[in-house]
Amino acid sequence: MVSKLNFSLTQLEYILAVHKHGHFAKAAEACHVTQPTLSMQIQKVEEVLGVRLFDRTKKPILLTAVGEQLIEQIQAVVFEARKINTIVEANLSHGISGELSLGIIPTIAPYLLPRLLPTVKQKMPELKLIITEMQTHQIIEALNSDEIDVGILATPLKISQIEERALYYEPFLLLSHKDHPLSRLKRAKYSGLKYDDIWLLNEGHCFRNQVLDICSLKQGGEMRKNFQFESGSIETLKSLVDAYGGYTLVPQLASHSHGRHSQIVEFERPSPAREVGLVYRRRHYKKELIDALGEAVLKSIPEGMA
Repeated sequence: MVSKLNFSLTQLEYILAVHKHGHFAKAAEACHVTQPTLSMQIQKVEEVLGVRLFDRTKKPILLTAVGEQLIEQIQAVVFEARKINTIVEANLSHGISGELSLGIIPTIAPYLLPRLLPTVKQKMPELKLIITEMQTHQIIEALNSDEIDVGILATPLKISQIEERALYYEPFLLLSHKDHPLSRLKRAKYSGLKYDDIWLLNEGHCFRNQVLDICSLKQGGEMRKNFQFESGSIETLKSLVDAYGGYTLVPQLASHSHGRHSQIVEFERPSPAREVGLVYRRRHYKKELIDALGEAVLKSIPEGMA
C-alpha cells in the first residue's frame, strides 16, 4: 500500500519552530521566511494529514490533542533526517568539522571554557562550536527538543533517553575569609560547617544542592549575619567572602583566583567532588563530534582530575 503522506522536511521544521516559539511570526523569523509562507506550508501539512496541529485561538499558539501525539514523531523524523548531512560531511572532510551546539551550566562555563576553547581551536580548527549557558533543566529540555546537540553539566542524571559520558571529577574546596575560624584549619571537616556562616548560590543551581548535601547543612534558626544573600554567580560569592566574611564552597577550577582577604582550605579526605560529564540524546547523529569534544575537555583540565 502506497502512503498518501506527502510533505517535506522543511515543512516539518516549520511545525517544530511554531511549537518552540508559540507564535507564527517569531517562528517565521527564526526560519528566515515570511509568516504567510510558513503558515501556508503548515496548513498544507494539516490538509495532507486531515487534522489540525495547532490551536490558533490560544496565545501562545498551542498544539491540539492530536498535535501533542504527533510532535514527538515529527521531532524524531527531523532528527533522523539530519544524519544524512552529517554522514556526507564526515566523508568529505579530512578532519573533525561541522557545527556543534553546546549547553553548559553557569558553575562550569567560566572556568572550563577558557581552558577548552584554545584546545578546540588548535585540535579542531574546522569545528564550529555554538555555546549557550543554561541551567541543568534547560539543557535537558533543549536536548529533548533538539535545540542543542550536547550539554556539559554535573552528572549523573539517570534519565532514560539521555546518554551520559563522565569526563572528570572536580574536588570542592572551602573559601573562607582570613578572619573566619575555618581559615585556621589545615583541613576542613564537614561537621564544622554551619548554615548561618555560608554564602550559597540561589535555587535552581545544582551546585547549591551539592553543597548542602555534602555538608549536611540544614536551614534553621536565625541568621547571625546582617545580610542574607543568594547569588547566581560563584564569583559574586567569592567577592562577598573577601569583602564581608563567612565562607563558601567552590569547585577546584574556580579556586585559583580570589581576594587578598580570603583563602582556600582543603577538605579532609575523602575530598568531596562533583562528577562532570557530557549529556546528549541516545544515538545522536553528531556522535563523532561529541566524542571529539569530550577528548578536548580531557586535554584541557589539570592532570589528576580525569
